[in-house]
Amino acid sequence: MSQGKRPQRAARPAPTRRIDYARLTAARTLEAVPAEGLSLDEAFNRQAKGLSPRDRSFAWRLVRTAMRHHGPLMHLMTEVLDKGRSGVPPFIQAVIRLGFTDLLLLETPPHAAVSSTVNLLGTRSTQRYRGMVNAVLRRADRERADFLAILSAQPTLPHWLSARWREHWGEAAVIAFDALAREEAPVDLCLVDRSVTTLESAETLLTGQFRFSDGFTAFQESDTGQTGGWWVQDLGAHVPIAALGDLSGQVAIDLCAAPGGKTLQLARAGAEVIAVDNSGHRLERVTQNLERTGLRAAVKKIDVLKYSHKPVDLVVLDAPCSASGTFRKNPEAPWLRAPNTLLEHVKTQARMLDKAVELVKPGGTLLYIVCSLEPEEGEAQVAAFLDRHKNVKLAPFTTADVPALPQALTATGTLRILPSHYADNGGVDGFFAARLIVA
Repeated sequence: MSQGKRPQRAARPAPTRRIDYARLTAARTLEAVPAEGLSLDEAFNRQAKGLSPRDRSFAWRLVRTAMRHHGPLMHLMTEVLDKGRSGVPPFIQAVIRLGFTDLLLLETPPHAAVSSTVNLLGTRSTQRYRGMVNAVLRRADRERADFLAILSAQPTLPHWLSARWREHWGEAAVIAFDALAREEAPVDLCLVDRSVTTLESAETLLTGQFRFSDGFTAFQESDTGQTGGWWVQDLGAHVPIAALGDLSGQVAIDLCAAPGGKTLQLARAGAEVIAVDNSGHRLERVTQNLERTGLRAAVKKIDVLKYSHKPVDLVVLDAPCSASGTFRKNPEAPWLRAPNTLLEHVKTQARMLDKAVELVKPGGTLLYIVCSLEPEEGEAQVAAFLDRHKNVKLAPFTTADVPALPQALTATGTLRILPSHYADNGGVDGFFAARLIVA
């Protein structure tokens, strides 16, 4: 037998690294928010196309948890990386934050959290970071208690914004804001049929709404949920219009109406409603909600500042604002603002108020609302408006008008709803509201 070369073994194929597309979606979403100035919803919907319902649900939970802890996670990452975040690409930073969230906050088993996160780094431009990310996450697992202590010690809100709110609303309120920002907000529900007084797994609020801390998905799948005769609206958003009482026989214009919660509320209260907004896309949601609930309103797509109509009984202006009061539901909101952009809507609010008052007949009501914690967009805005319009007077709210949130009533009769109100049961979104009467 001739001595030939020994046959060579076939090379083993490189192990396949399975990419978890739910986690990849979450990482890319985190990279886009706030770097590209996108809302969490917008960034996620761009990335989540093609995910199964189960993967989409997991990715959404993962990314919302990470965004609620954005500040502490950024601080932790800076602390544990040898050279801080300098030179680390944004996507890699997003992957690290995602891994911390998975491992420390959602308490996913370490082998699954670490391997699934590291496997996101498989492209030519990212694979060189696999070792670093693997080492950081394994250290986080070993030193879990220390890492969690760092997370809990850091405020969830930007330092400059916390300092501003501390000046306006006090230390106790800011401490409560921080605690609320760390938790998923409950879901507040309105039913078209106001004769229903209880729902399974829900707390009945004094507004007649229902609050789900858990079980909202089960409600959606229930017989009542399948009828579509309901809409989601935070308690804080609901209170100002609820304070107006029965609106039967009144004509109401809802300016900046989309996505339509207040339009639905006005219609259910008996008003003949005209919903006005300049966003066709957002008005589609108003129309869909009207169709689903069976409530009625006319829908007009037009710039509020260009809209004209004969004066009516009631005009509601829920004006564009910083949305700083909505951080419970929109955890990215504080990070999309900066000190020089926080109050960018103040001039537009003033112009819209001047336009809105033209649509109110003598003796009629103008209700001004902003989902903001900034006095410049609330108290100061209304004071300046009253100085410009001597024929308009403040019509103070009373404790009887706001039984669900009497602590929101100010000395002048406006409403200053803070997220810390009702804090023991999930809090509320922050709002300012003033009721004005035109002479």
